[in-house]
Amino acid sequence: MRKDQIFLADLTHVTPLGWGTETIPYAVACIKSWLCAHSPNADQFDVRLFKHPQQFIDAVLASEPVVVGLSNYMWNLDLSYSIAAAIKQRRPETLIIFGGPNYPIDDGAREEWLAAHPAVDVHVSGEGEGPFTALVDAWYAQRDIDAVKRQPIAGSHSIVEGQFMRHGDVGARMANLDMIPSPYLAGYLDEFLSDVTIVPLLESNRGCPFTCTFCVDGIGARTKVYWKSASRFEEELEYIAQRYSGKVLDLADVNFGMYKQDVDVTKAIVRVRERHGYPAYVHVATGKNQKARVLECVDLLGGSLRVSASVQSLDPEVLANIKRENIAVDELVQVAKSFNASDANTYSEVILGLPGDTKEKHMDSVLQLADADMKLISLFTLMMLDGTELTTKASMAKWACQTKFRIVPRCFGAYRFGDQLLLSAEPEEVAVGSNTMSFDDYLECRRFALTMGLFYQDRILYELYGFLKVNGIPPSVFLRTMHDRAHTFSDGIGELYRSFNEATRDELWDRRDALEAFVKSDESVIQKYITGELGNNVVFRHRALALLNLVDEIHEAAFAVADELLQARDARAAEPHSAYLAELKRYSAMRKRDLFGAPVRYAETFSHDFSRLVDQDFAEWPVALEQPVEIVFEHTREQQDMLMSQYAQYGKELNAIGRIISRMATSKLQRSVTFGGVSAGGADYAYVPGQKRSPSEFV
Repeated sequence: MRKDQIFLADLTHVTPLGWGTETIPYAVACIKSWLCAHSPNADQFDVRLFKHPQQFIDAVLASEPVVVGLSNYMWNLDLSYSIAAAIKQRRPETLIIFGGPNYPIDDGAREEWLAAHPAVDVHVSGEGEGPFTALVDAWYAQRDIDAVKRQPIAGSHSIVEGQFMRHGDVGARMANLDMIPSPYLAGYLDEFLSDVTIVPLLESNRGCPFTCTFCVDGIGARTKVYWKSASRFEEELEYIAQRYSGKVLDLADVNFGMYKQDVDVTKAIVRVRERHGYPAYVHVATGKNQKARVLECVDLLGGSLRVSASVQSLDPEVLANIKRENIAVDELVQVAKSFNASDANTYSEVILGLPGDTKEKHMDSVLQLADADMKLISLFTLMMLDGTELTTKASMAKWACQTKFRIVPRCFGAYRFGDQLLLSAEPEEVAVGSNTMSFDDYLECRRFALTMGLFYQDRILYELYGFLKVNGIPPSVFLRTMHDRAHTFSDGIGELYRSFNEATRDELWDRRDALEAFVKSDESVIQKYITGELGNNVVFRHRALALLNLVDEIHEAAFAVADELLQARDARAAEPHSAYLAELKRYSAMRKRDLFGAPVRYAETFSHDFSRLVDQDFAEWPVALEQPVEIVFEHTREQQDMLMSQYAQYGKELNAIGRIISRMATSKLQRSVTFGGVSAGGADYAYVPGQKRSPSEFV
């Protein structure tokens, strides 16, 4: 007897640069696990999982599933819905269920959403395991879609005969994640583990105690945190490590390290890594509080975890508007120092365009983080996400939000559904102004993001920053000057800013429907997105251009401004260090020049004790050597392997380099240094000739 086919898909666009989102479809796999374990009709179903759009379409056409479940995120809604509509046109009796956070939280907007997406029979709000299973069982009992819509299944929303059906706000949550049978241990995800281009995704908890209005995790239904046992987590990770040949693990936890249970989870990760060498890197958002506990987790993981101190803004009024509290700035400085000393890669996030934000507030927040010595400061434009308080009509009106639309990078494609060509692209709505920020100020802040990308991010000039700090010049003063002077720098840098300004304006559209009509007007337009002619991440594309072509020009500009600032501060004190600054510029440029080309080895002599400076992270006065010493700059085998693995996944062309920059700390690719000869001039440690040395975050 042929079983009824049920398809669960977490679809992701695929381009020459790889997946739009790279994680294994863990969430829909958990739904399959619950359905197979708890549905009384489970033996009647064949439940299949999908991520690749064309594979999903081909299977739909071959098998004609009776129920289709599709995830709804901001990066795949158009893709999921385009295919759902094609399924409905071909086979109207197929029950189509959507679920995911990209869905309004107020009922009026929910009704509008369902009316605009008539191919969706039911949308589930909240966790999907229980509601999806209940909907499938209701369908099996009656084989009538309207009857399924009327079932009082918590968290399910639909329209029946023109009437909005709301069965509760969200579904009941899982109070113990161990209750969900593991899709990994059941073997449901083995086919995805065999693909190294996809990253395993795990969770140790669900929920977030914070109520940020811009975040889908900030709604009241998710404020309580529920856990998975560390033993179950370790069992799953062990299973993954035995079958996956990649290096990275993604954790879905949104405040990792903040709870005592996270220490047990960290120890489980360490044990698995000791047995299998996996995971080498853990991608996760670390906790906003309990930094001592986060630091304990970082120390246990030995620097393979990037530590976030995401603030979004440091302005008290903006924070109050978004219902968020941050740690104090002076405490933030201490946190950064502690984490930097632990070999962790520290990073923070700032969002442009939050309620009450201004150009001055935004830049001040960024510069305070630079003064706190955050190694990476990610700058984002505010996305107006369905499923957040900020995008309700009342909130949008309160802050007079001005928005425009652009296509999410790498989230587009052309797919064949039988004789039908499906053109798909994912538009996002972004804030470009409000009652406190003009559009011109928005553009200036985006230009400032490029300044940060050229002269701060990924420790591009950290050696220079060390010397400036010794002389009492904080990063904020230097960066403000660099930004104000950008138009006076070399022709190459000037052209980069001009190109960036043009691309920033050109990517924005006033109306969603006009943007969608343009993108889907012809396959040739979609192909321009696929090939990278359109639709790139503007910041990372221009940062890639700079790293490929402008490293020496960046150093010339930066050291010229640094010399001016030092002279203005104390000309007589600055003069003796002019020779050191010239050497420092050479040293810094050799570590970062041509990072993405063929391996290059530089060897030159230097007259200052750079070995000692490396030990002190360049935050001390330089010492002249009695005899010059040769320094060799070259990539280690590990660095070359790391770069080759990135090339294998993304390619080597310009947009691929931009993708690599967005996915990893390019500071890890800066050349390691080897010191030769004999160190002199007051070094107070035993020197080993030929010793490999590099700053802590690159080890």
